[in-house]
Amino acid sequence: MPYLRLYSRDVPIEQKRVIAQKLIEVTLRTFHLRPEERNRITIQFIPPPQMSRVDGPQPSIPRDRDFMLEVMAHHLTEAKKRAFAEEATTLLAPLLPTKARNRIARLLGIKADPPRQIALQFDELSPAISDPFAVDPERRAA
Repeated sequence: MPYLRLYSRDVPIEQKRVIAQKLIEVTLRTFHLRPEERNRITIQFIPPPQMSRVDGPQPSIPRDRDFMLEVMAHHLTEAKKRAFAEEATTLLAPLLPTKARNRIARLLGIKADPPRQIALQFDELSPAISDPFAVDPERRAA
């Protein structure tokens, strides 16, 4: 089932609940999942990785983006990726927290930075990773 990781700073718990609910709805719709599969969608909120980390390569947020959403699922076609990207970015942009400098700029009447940008990364999952009960047809014959 799909795993989603949102790399972001300072998202309040109430906002995380709203974002998670919206992402679940988008995932069900764009990946054509059944409603009963709702509980098999995993969403994690992760602070952006620090540059000094030593525990291996991790996704980093591109410099021109404010947030990154990593999506791992089965059978990711280009059509599914495109549909998910369109819906998720439209949905997330107004929900994600603005940077403090944008708030201060608005208070001072200074033109704010361009709208928040969300980077998306898609990765294909192997069946064994997401479903430990999946039976490998080659093993069954043995």
